[in-house]
Amino acid sequence: MASAAAAAAAGMGCYSQTSWALRRLGAGGGALASAATRRRNCSVAAAVFDNQNREYVIVGGGNAAGYAARTFVEHGMADGRLCIVSKEAVPPYERPALTKGYLFPPEKKPARLPGFHTCVGSGGQRQTAEWYKENGIEVLYEDPVEAFDGKTQTLKTSSGKILKYGSLIISTGCAAARLPEKIGGDLPGVHYIRDVADADSLVSSLGKAKKIVVIGGGYIGMEVAAAACGWNLDTTIIFPEDHIMPRLFTPSLAKKYEELYEQNGVKFVKGALIDKLDAGSDGRVSSAILKDGSVVEADTVIVGIGAKPSVSPFEAVGVNIEVGGIEVDSMFRTSIPSIFAIGDVAAFPLKMYDRIARVEHVDHARKSAQHCIETLLTSQAKA
Repeated sequence: MASAAAAAAAGMGCYSQTSWALRRLGAGGGALASAATRRRNCSVAAAVFDNQNREYVIVGGGNAAGYAARTFVEHGMADGRLCIVSKEAVPPYERPALTKGYLFPPEKKPARLPGFHTCVGSGGQRQTAEWYKENGIEVLYEDPVEAFDGKTQTLKTSSGKILKYGSLIISTGCAAARLPEKIGGDLPGVHYIRDVADADSLVSSLGKAKKIVVIGGGYIGMEVAAAACGWNLDTTIIFPEDHIMPRLFTPSLAKKYEELYEQNGVKFVKGALIDKLDAGSDGRVSSAILKDGSVVEADTVIVGIGAKPSVSPFEAVGVNIEVGGIEVDSMFRTSIPSIFAIGDVAAFPLKMYDRIARVEHVDHARKSAQHCIETLLTSQAKA
């Protein structure tokens, strides 16, 4: 009896999870459908999902994507329905670790994957690749979306794979702002941090470095400089403002932190602009030349000058020209039905200040993902 009940439940589960794909094909089915019909429908739908149709697609593999996936699972709406399309080689992880524990020297037990996959940063389960498989979530690794057609609800990935979505969640995050190539922004030894591959490259350089220059006095710059202290490196931070963290710190608070860094050997060059980065005879970066003509020697440079929302190829969805992200409402819905945006890339209404804002913070990535998916699923249940 138990096995028969389980088999029946499995059959009904297969039918419910693939009903969207069947509707897209114009297939019939309903309460009066026979068991044989349901079995045939399950077989057809499975083939469809293997090819093109997906009920829900998340584009992006960062923090917000991982928390969105968890919310789908919590509501029983992931298995056989959800696909994540990512440019990264690993499942979503807690990105802040990359400029903190990940940069520790070997003797200080640096953070490494799978230790900080989402959702451990908020006390949740560690969602490894096996977790996604066990929950029936398809993840396309190292295959970013390159083309998008909102009219046909179609995505094309870099490998040429075509996906048709029912609901699309854009979770593409941000890309690191870069120095222009013509002033040395792409020289060997110049680093930007946004993903694990970037952090691995920087760790490799730190192990061989003697003098490093950090460009930027914000979060990234200060965290990388703190890590460099752990490697006992000659470290200089260069930034154009009067003190570190100008958007958050008062001058007096900034002074306290600057003194702490100086006690650990870090040097500050304030009110300075980069003219160019010079290369040595080996082609690697060798120094930073400032606008006033002064030279700061360096064999490794880390650039932390902000980030830009990764809106491509979704510009047609609607980009807010003031803050740069994809504009959404309070439920993270875009102007196009069935398309949503979450995390760093979302430009949402901030009612407290009566303006549109983007928030580049891990807490926002987590909470916007949960709020968006819960709202989406609730609205579909009521329809």
